[in-house]
Amino acid sequence: MKKRLIIYFNYHPNGQADAACRFAVQQMAAVGQVFFVNNGPLQPESRQWAQGCCHTVLERENTGFDVGAYRDAVLQTGLDMLLHYDEVVLMNYTLAGPVGDVAAMFAAMDGRPELDFWGLTRHYAMRSHRFGGAKAMVPEHIQSHFVVVRSRMMADFFAYWQAAALPASYEDSVRLHETQFTAHFAALGYRWDTFVDTKDLASLFVNPIMACPKLLADRGCPFFKRRSFFTPYADELRRTDGQAAAELYDYLKSETDYPVDDLLRALLPVQPLAAMAQNLHWHYILPQTAGECAPVLLDANTLAKGCALQPDAVYCLPLPRAAGVEGYYYARSMPTSLQLAQAAELFDAHPLVGVLGPALPLYAGCAAEKARRWQQQKPAVQAKLSALDCPLPLDETPPPLPNGGCLLVRGAAFPQGLPPLQTESDFWLVPLLAQYNGYASATFETAAQCAARADVLDAALAAQRGVGPVFRLMGRTVKNALRKRKESAR
Repeated sequence: MKKRLIIYFNYHPNGQADAACRFAVQQMAAVGQVFFVNNGPLQPESRQWAQGCCHTVLERENTGFDVGAYRDAVLQTGLDMLLHYDEVVLMNYTLAGPVGDVAAMFAAMDGRPELDFWGLTRHYAMRSHRFGGAKAMVPEHIQSHFVVVRSRMMADFFAYWQAAALPASYEDSVRLHETQFTAHFAALGYRWDTFVDTKDLASLFVNPIMACPKLLADRGCPFFKRRSFFTPYADELRRTDGQAAAELYDYLKSETDYPVDDLLRALLPVQPLAAMAQNLHWHYILPQTAGECAPVLLDANTLAKGCALQPDAVYCLPLPRAAGVEGYYYARSMPTSLQLAQAAELFDAHPLVGVLGPALPLYAGCAAEKARRWQQQKPAVQAKLSALDCPLPLDETPPPLPNGGCLLVRGAAFPQGLPPLQTESDFWLVPLLAQYNGYASATFETAAQCAARADVLDAALAAQRGVGPVFRLMGRTVKNALRKRKESAR
């Protein structure tokens, strides 16, 4: 086996080497020596883990993004030591995996001795004012999440990092390093390629590993992007049909041994819940059967005081009722006792889910009102999370639930119990505290509601094709919002 140095860059807002990071590092340690470089201080337990399985551990100031981490690791190693290795691998935590045996990838690329450096995947050329600099052009390049450099270009590689300036922003890191690294060494006469062949996708996607990760997995790609599971869903819909993350999850869950639920549990406390719920479609149709154990109903007085929960029990929490037309449709969508028992069965089928509730009614005013109320309540919710010492990223998009009907909660998702729940902002804590504890929140509906939702979506897409209907819909939304503001001021 070739002698390899694997420089693995990690960053976590809480100073952790999370489950997905540990899995990747332990698998990569089988094909080389791991130099673990972390931006920011590691928590003691994570530091102990890293020191136990890595050749070298470097904790550095959280500056310069991946460029700063790679530069410090390369310079600390020194050129003389680098020349003792056949290959140096630059890899970072934004990749998850490997899926299967990563040694097979290195064995395949060992059969390409003509290459001086190679990568996992490539990004195709595009125009971008954000990442393209003054000319707004991004050249085709190896993506910086996984780059392998061979010994014959090591001196120039070391010189590159000696001259590298620390980027001040993520955009600078991409513009000044990732998009230029390939061209820089190609201009010096070094030959390169990528392990995954995506030439047939170049005319369709500039970033295939994000657009079609399952397809790349079918081609033997041993890694995928963590961001597949939490990318802003509006961005996802601009490049895909919105199913890429769910298809990837189903593949990993059913066809591989990769611990994908451990990855999701690691992502939940540090990524927006709304984005993960949308990408992974945490929305289910009620099963036809109900379990024997009915959910335990918690009344308003109990919730107002806060309460402990049994980990193996399911509880039903009534939510404050909305007023007006929205309240009417929330009442119509309130599940029956049978439907609540059917919904409770979903907890057994989906162990990652900690909170369930009926889907948002299809009446357009309900979605608009939820978005408006979330913006109004978000500062109070953030303050309450801080008081509970639960730092979570709150997005502009409201997270799943609460909608104004009821919630089902798995007791195990709340090991500290429920805090006092009285006001509207209090009830937003339910899905968010479950998220902090590594549990997802999901919605459910009947098959009939699902069919109606498909028709509503078709109508909405048709309306988008005509400017007039869109502006009429916007006008009605604004008119209703102004009416409600006047009514609330009386």
